[in-house]
Amino acid sequence: MSESIQIAVPSLGILGIYAWLATRTAWPWERTVCLVAGLAAVGAGVGFDDISLAVHMAGHGMIVAVGAPLLVLARPVTLLLRALPRPRARGLATALRAGWVRRLLWPPLAFAAFVGAQLLFHLTPLFWDALRDEGLHVAEHLIFLGTALWLWTVCLAVEPLPRGWSPWGRAGLLMAAMSISDIGAVKLMLDGHQVAGVAMIASMMPLGLGAVAVAWTSVLREERRQRLREVAHAAS
Repeated sequence: MSESIQIAVPSLGILGIYAWLATRTAWPWERTVCLVAGLAAVGAGVGFDDISLAVHMAGHGMIVAVGAPLLVLARPVTLLLRALPRPRARGLATALRAGWVRRLLWPPLAFAAFVGAQLLFHLTPLFWDALRDEGLHVAEHLIFLGTALWLWTVCLAVEPLPRGWSPWGRAGLLMAAMSISDIGAVKLMLDGHQVAGVAMIASMMPLGLGAVAVAWTSVLREERRQRLREVAHAAS
């Protein structure tokens, strides 16, 4: 079974469950589109990365910098809380407020896991080992996707989960994650793989765009609050 089929089968399962839950509540169609686009981006990143080394590196970016944030923006946790029967939803909400969840979502921990995985698989012999060993290759992609979902969940903060940092701090983490990940691209270029290095840098740019979006959303939110305060003050 090829790796693309291995990702397609669970993706269809996830989509089916998500669509079924979405029918049980008033759910914005834009979030379902985010899920479909996210699954497609992950599938593309996995399925086409054996064409060339440059496409391989771009595939990594598709997984962690395009697919992962789209999946987070689909807000699966919010959907669960809305679609589940009320007693189960209350139980899940209580579980999400547990101390271990708060510790797990500590931003530096998610950041360290993400950049650690990027550096481990791009700066060590694991890079070439993963290209030769199918099992290790699959594990690499799963680790990349898991740590990216972790980081984007913390930094986008769109789910009803414990939040630890301000938007500016979370935006800074995304920028730092992009910069540190590019160390692997620099190594590729120094080793003579310039096109692959450039492809990796370009594919990681959505991390920086995400940082800008988080910061800009915070600015717009504060402006709205200020206008509301001014209206309330004028009416008093």
